[in-house]
Amino acid sequence: MNLLNCLPLLALCACPLAAAQSAVRVDLNGSIQAGTCTAAAVSKTMPAVKASAFPQTAAGKAGVAASYTPFDVALTGCSGVTGANFVFGAAADAEPQQTDSFRNKATNGAPFTAIWVRETAACSTGATVRPGATLSKTFATATYTLPMCAQYYKFAGGLVSMGPLTTTFTVTVTYR
Repeated sequence: MNLLNCLPLLALCACPLAAAQSAVRVDLNGSIQAGTCTAAAVSKTMPAVKASAFPQTAAGKAGVAASYTPFDVALTGCSGVTGANFVFGAAADAEPQQTDSFRNKATNGAPFTAIWVRETAACSTGATVRPGATLSKTFATATYTLPMCAQYYKFAGGLVSMGPLTTTFTVTVTYR
């Protein structure tokens, strides 16, 4: 048999057969979330003051200006952020006798003392920041600084005597 006679048969074999088809729907869902910043930890040593700097009556309540300690909650490297909510600790961090102050968590701490925190760079003014309070701030910069101040505070109930003061709390930052 001649090769030329086989070409029509080969052409029939090379014809594609009809293939089955199907369609697939693709749904992609998502969202754009706020960016983030890097928050720096804060560790400050407050100045020592004498017990006599506090009110000398059991009922007396007051802060001690000599203990003013400015500090910043600093955010850096912010990207895609238009602001943030700062939550300062929780209600459990409050001094039960003076709920607008952070309790003294020191072992054998100075009695009738707490730490009062304000939102301010000038410690003698500024709004009190209660444990569990939220501060909402708007910014659209790569860095943001929230100026704060702490001071020792005597609450009513007795006299202050020698002992350490310390408190710890977490500032939770939620970005917008």
